[in-house]
Amino acid sequence: QEEPKLVPPAPENAPSAHDSHDAEDTQQIMQELRQTKAEQAVAERRNRKLTLDKATFGITGILALAFVAWGFLGRDSLAATSTVALDWVMEYTGWLFMVLASLFVVFVLWLALGKWGNIPLGKDGERPEFRTVSWIAMMFAAGMGIGLMFYGVAEPLYHYIAPPPGTVDGRTPAAIQTAMATSIFHWTLHPWAMYAVVGIAMAYGTYRLGRRQLISAAFTSLFGIRTVEGPVGKFINILAIFATLFGTAASLGLGAL
Repeated sequence: QEEPKLVPPAPENAPSAHDSHDAEDTQQIMQELRQTKAEQAVAERRNRKLTLDKATFGITGILALAFVAWGFLGRDSLAATSTVALDWVMEYTGWLFMVLASLFVVFVLWLALGKWGNIPLGKDGERPEFRTVSWIAMMFAAGMGIGLMFYGVAEPLYHYIAPPPGTVDGRTPAAIQTAMATSIFHWTLHPWAMYAVVGIAMAYGTYRLGRRQLISAAFTSLFGIRTVEGPVGKFINILAIFATLFGTAASLGLGAL
């Protein structure tokens, strides 16, 4: 008669299928616990149906219509007020504009050439929606647009006749260099750096973090969710709408001259 084979007992510390399943559950729970409240709120809002912000829309609409009515009913008053405001901005904050524009260029170059430049603006492994050539074409058309058709020739001539304050006299050989330098400042690295800062903030928050496509959402990490969804966020969005509205109106108006 054949003797029964002896099977060695399993080690006490050997993991079983039940233990492996528990370990996976524990790992999943720990992963969920690592998510911050901000990330959980973002995921919740990602599935929320977008609705019209009546407060932001109403306030912006009323102010925009009031400004248009002012232009129709009191054209001279609007022109005088706008001239005074523009002169004040250029005299007291012109230096700030120049400094910030240069800082944007440095920041964008540091971001693109540094270790953060390889982070995609979408999810990891996600295919781009457009080809690089199409993306560059859309970016150029949106960044330059109809303004280049008008200002491509008009701006250098304008700065040649009337150079920026505190530079050189107009209609002189020195004014030619100043006019071209000013035009290049307005149409090359500095404006594109400004576009890039806003575009990166919007694209990273929307397509990678799942935030809403609002200017206020770009400030979530800085101010917190409660702040950007409150009066401060509404105020930021109102300013963004005004900048877009009047910037587009000025570009289309000048291009249609």
